[in-house]
Amino acid sequence: MKTLFFAVAALAVSSLFLHADDAAVAAKMARIPAPAAEALKKAAGSAKIETLAIEKDGKVTIYEVELVEAGQPNREVSVKADGSINAEEETVPMEKVPEAVRKAIEAGAKESKIERVQKIKRAGGVVTFEALYVKKGKKTEVEYLEDGKLKPEEK
Repeated sequence: MKTLFFAVAALAVSSLFLHADDAAVAAKMARIPAPAAEALKKAAGSAKIETLAIEKDGKVTIYEVELVEAGQPNREVSVKADGSINAEEETVPMEKVPEAVRKAIEAGAKESKIERVQKIKRAGGVVTFEALYVKKGKKTEVEYLEDGKLKPEEK
């Protein structure tokens, strides 16, 4: 009987930990501007909001969520305080990356491992691809334009 009690108690405690992140995200969502929170919830759709980060882009505050949905690539969506979309990022396999960009990413890897590539759609329709390189535990992100050239800010 004691074993069953401890098993049930352990299960109850572990379920609290599983939902602790959900509660933290919900608490953080309640503290951001309502238009931003609504836009992020709408962008999430049926996906789970895994994390919520608040960042500065110059003088502008950006609210970014990481979205996870079974069978779908991970996505990130960022919005401004007014709820307007700042950027949408989606992890893509290398075979779905345009050839010019793929070649540039592979050439840029040198001795690094390419951990992931994200397609980024920014407000205004600009599309870039961001490669995450890992070398000896150090992570570096580099962004490329659709023609395979480095994004000007990356030079």
